[in-house]
Amino acid sequence: MYKHVALVVLIAFVTPASADSNVTTVIDGVEAAYADVSSLQADFVQVTRSAAMGDETKQKGQVLLKRPKMMRWEFTQPAGNTFVTNGETMWVWSAAEKQVIVSKAGSASGQGMAQLLDDLNRLGELFDASLVDNTGHPNSVVLALKPKTEAGFQKLTLRLASTGYAVEHVVMLDAFGNEVELSFNKVKLNPDLSTHQFSFTVPDGATVLNADGP
Repeated sequence: MYKHVALVVLIAFVTPASADSNVTTVIDGVEAAYADVSSLQADFVQVTRSAAMGDETKQKGQVLLKRPKMMRWEFTQPAGNTFVTNGETMWVWSAAEKQVIVSKAGSASGQGMAQLLDDLNRLGELFDASLVDNTGHPNSVVLALKPKTEAGFQKLTLRLASTGYAVEHVVMLDAFGNEVELSFNKVKLNPDLSTHQFSFTVPDGATVLNADGP
């Protein structure tokens, strides 16, 4: 579950575009807009659908992002789960189990979308992109992205407002056929975030598991 929260694709409030924009215009707009974005804060709703089990899990919380490669996902529904990375180390905390899993940020669970905030200025280089049918959402553009290299997922679909390109909906299909759907609100670009917000202090008495081995 936690490797999917690295799916951080918060493309919001970028340069205006018309509804008939072609894919090059959309990609160019996103790349240009994110050149000066160094941090981001938003509330999120995440729905995860398991291909193997056929079940669905819904979660809510707040996400903080900061270049380079820093993320903090605080889950409020259900409460007590936290995912943090400072770009070098990743922590996954479960209050219910009183357990934290620690791994290197470069491990498999941290790949894929984890670097997207840093790499949005190379969107066209990283993905094969196309515009898809926006039926039902006439004021939006829908962008389908397939990674050109191994990224831990098969494809990504972004629905953005046709004016301003504010992100409305994100769906990721991972390598195992699982689907992760994210929506965002109360998005703030370039909030003042300190680096200490992207570290984690292990609570007293908590169990620490090293995912990379001893």
